[in-house]
Amino acid sequence: MKEQNALRILIVIPVSTKQWNKPTKTNASKYVSSNTKIDVVNLQKAPEAIENHYDVALAAPATVEAVIEAERKGYDAVVIGCFDDPGLHAARERVSIPVVGLGETSITTALLLGNKFAVISTGKNSGAIYERKAMELGLTRRLAYSSGIDVPVLKLTEDKAKVKQQLLGEARKAVDEFGAEVIVLGCGGMMNLSEELSEILRVPVIDPLLVTVKMAETLATLGLKHSKVRFYHAPRLKE
Repeated sequence: MKEQNALRILIVIPVSTKQWNKPTKTNASKYVSSNTKIDVVNLQKAPEAIENHYDVALAAPATVEAVIEAERKGYDAVVIGCFDDPGLHAARERVSIPVVGLGETSITTALLLGNKFAVISTGKNSGAIYERKAMELGLTRRLAYSSGIDVPVLKLTEDKAKVKQQLLGEARKAVDEFGAEVIVLGCGGMMNLSEELSEILRVPVIDPLLVTVKMAETLATLGLKHSKVRFYHAPRLKE
């Protein structure tokens, strides 16, 4: 078990813009131990935002390299700060420290809070994307609803009232019409909304950044790492 005063967690935001760096660090730092240090980086060799499969593919190589560099610098865990988890499995193959992504962590955490969950993200294609993600995780039967609001990722901070109202509309539909018991916000840019939405909806609403950072801290504190026996067996690299 790692001494709590030694923890260093890096959040890798796999986009080229820096607009999320400061708010991500501010929000994440509120919920970790006072002895846990949070650092945040974005990636120049990545798309400006991640909204489709193409963006995910573009972001993955730089994300994996950032994770490898984080281990070299002595970080105890890495959070991939995007709900699409670009490069997540490849990064886990290459390093021995815990690497967690917003999407996988938030969805699996939702299973602890209710029988069925919904994912509300951004964009027209996100409903289908996260249906596929649930299928890949073996959770199709527990996904009640998946959709996206009509606000691009880079516009999420411009009109928070509009974002909140659209999220409420989709979340109410998920709960009232499709039987969702837990709402997962499907974008790392949907900050400072979960608590208010939860109070209004009277169901748990998961902020993916906060849940994932706390999971990274927990894994690092307990000394738990990804198994290398099969799925994350380290690749043989050419010298």
